[in-house]
Amino acid sequence: MQPTHAHGTVSVHLARFILDALRRSGGDMARFARFHDLGPEVLGNDLARVSTPSALAVWAELTLTEPGTAAGALLTAEAPIGTFGLWDYLITSGPSLRESLKQVVEYSAVIGDPANEKLLVEEDARGLTVRHATGSWGPDVVEAIDWFALAMFLTRARAATGRPLVPLRITVTHGAPGGYRRLADFFGTTRVDFEAPYNSITFHDDDVRAPLPKAQPGLDLLLAHQARLTLAAAQPVMLWQDSFRMVLADAFREDTVYLEHVAGRLAMSPRTLQRRLRELGTTWREEVESVRQERTMELLRTTDLPLQVIAARVGYSDMRALRRAVRRWDGRAPRDIRTAAGLAAPAAPGG
Repeated sequence: MQPTHAHGTVSVHLARFILDALRRSGGDMARFARFHDLGPEVLGNDLARVSTPSALAVWAELTLTEPGTAAGALLTAEAPIGTFGLWDYLITSGPSLRESLKQVVEYSAVIGDPANEKLLVEEDARGLTVRHATGSWGPDVVEAIDWFALAMFLTRARAATGRPLVPLRITVTHGAPGGYRRLADFFGTTRVDFEAPYNSITFHDDDVRAPLPKAQPGLDLLLAHQARLTLAAAQPVMLWQDSFRMVLADAFREDTVYLEHVAGRLAMSPRTLQRRLRELGTTWREEVESVRQERTMELLRTTDLPLQVIAARVGYSDMRALRRAVRRWDGRAPRDIRTAAGLAAPAAPGG
């Protein structure tokens, strides 16, 4: 159901949506010009799969531009059925909401990253519950994605039934966010348990068992078959090493250059990450040094930051270590590199 080549990627439909949301919010779009899996040729290909690190970078920017992580839920109000392609129609085509919800959970890889997005359906006498968990990303990003996922199930359930369904209960692992009143209005209930053991949304048994008004016999089976074909034909754009390099570069910017952290962002153990690097003929140490070099030279050529600031940003203990490294890489002093780039010598000593 979920081929391994889809791991570490998300649907292009999802990538298009969050990019458009960022654009509407007035976020910084310029930084994403260098993401080759977010270019127009990729975004125009419905079979493409965008790397999860690229999608997470957009989510991270969204959490900076939108007021609060709960905005992840409110975004779904701007996503009519069809926005997410086949996944949307899987949830609206079954004989009942019960069968449809089970089907979209089974084929969750059609929209999300099967290596990181975990979904589970549970039933009892009162109703049907969908649980959700995502990867170990930054806390604001995790919270935004968790709210987004719960809201996706609600908005799609409402579209499928043609009624303004109200959940029996919602649970989230996070604390109450700012703008909680808007969330309560959106979900139609204040029955939300915060700091719960898991994220979930529960629908009333009467709602999930009633026939869907637009269901056509056999259509759900045809769409399930199409989901399998779509996953088999998926076209991941970014090579694994490209994805690793992007995550490592972000770790430098966030001052989190640790093997365990980067491995977690790639949804693998540190040992697996080291093995994958060995298979490519490189090591963690060599990759860190390579990205450190790229980051250092970029900062020298494009900014007037003092050397002590650059040294700290790329993980050197002092300016002397930075100067030695720059001479080893380029054969010139940092001051000479900046002069060649047309930058004035920085005011701080040691340039």
